[in-house]
Amino acid sequence: MDAIAATGLAPVVPPEVQTIQAGPAASISDITSFQGSLSAAGSGGIAGVGGPDQLGPAMKAMFSQLEKVNGEARSVSAYAQTASAKGANMTPGEVVNLTMRCHEFMFHCQLTSNIANRTSDGIQQLFRQQS
Repeated sequence: MDAIAATGLAPVVPPEVQTIQAGPAASISDITSFQGSLSAAGSGGIAGVGGPDQLGPAMKAMFSQLEKVNGEARSVSAYAQTASAKGANMTPGEVVNLTMRCHEFMFHCQLTSNIANRTSDGIQQLFRQQS
């Protein structure tokens, strides 16, 4: 039997060491300055710098629209699955309702796609004008 297993103690794992990779031309003062900047940014030393989890209002609005489209897709899927799980044929009203939901979903998909394409075209035009 292993000596560590006999004592019931888990092996000691060394703490994770953070390392910085630098190019061959970097000096010790460059590396120290960079490490200090990283530490200051990580501890909130720089005002106005948001973390990766913070999104701007435009990005939040875009993602909320995409989530709305995803929610509609789930809703249409759930409605269709309940109708097929029922085992009986759908009534004409249920068929019309499902068709209407599908058309509404596709309309929102096309609208979201058009907005994204026009936004992309506008940004491309802005960059072309600035160069």
